[in-house]
Amino acid sequence: MESAQPELSDKYTSDQYLADNPDWHEEDAPWKAAHITKILDDNHVQPKSICDVGCGTGAIIEIMSKRYPQAMAEGFEISPHAHAMSTKRRSENLSFTMADAFESGRTFDLCMAIDVIEHVENPFAFVRAMKRVAQWHVLHIPLDMNALSVGRGWVLPEARRSLGHIHYFSRESAISLLNESGLEIVDDFYTAWAIDQSHKTWKKRIAAWPRRIAFTMAPDATVRLVGGWSLMVLARA
Repeated sequence: MESAQPELSDKYTSDQYLADNPDWHEEDAPWKAAHITKILDDNHVQPKSICDVGCGTGAIIEIMSKRYPQAMAEGFEISPHAHAMSTKRRSENLSFTMADAFESGRTFDLCMAIDVIEHVENPFAFVRAMKRVAQWHVLHIPLDMNALSVGRGWVLPEARRSLGHIHYFSRESAISLLNESGLEIVDDFYTAWAIDQSHKTWKKRIAAWPRRIAFTMAPDATVRLVGGWSLMVLARA
């Protein structure tokens, strides 16, 4: 008899993801939250309740709870390690729950999935489940599927091992997934993580300049060819 294969979620409930990402990408939270705020404000969305699915250590939802103090905010996470780190952020309008948000029976004005959909086994089922818990949705999706990443063999081995990405998107495939799952795209824009976060190493600083120049001339082609961008999306059910 074949032995049962581990669930992909075991990577997050065990120590495996924590070992590769001990800070749970917490340092990127202000940058991501700024883009979330921009897409909401640009479209005059003022949520009174917010949930963050796969909230990690809770750094993003904490910032959002302060930006929208009128909203009750709740972060959902399945990792006991991340959840334990998030509890220090609790406040009057912010709570954290170690559970599957889609099985909580709760509904919200806004549901966020920030750098999450690339980790889940069935992204179509995930998006359809998002529709059941909120009217408005914000997703941030890494655009790993670009010519440079594929050509140098980064997409499968490195993104899968160190980051836990099991799906790889271009802008076109990400938008198609959301549309085919029943979401209406209201707004979207690229977020230039390879440029905005290039201060982290000297190699990234050097690589940022040609990306910046190319993007000003041909944004879509540059994203498809050399990568370094993610997609911020505002959608509604």
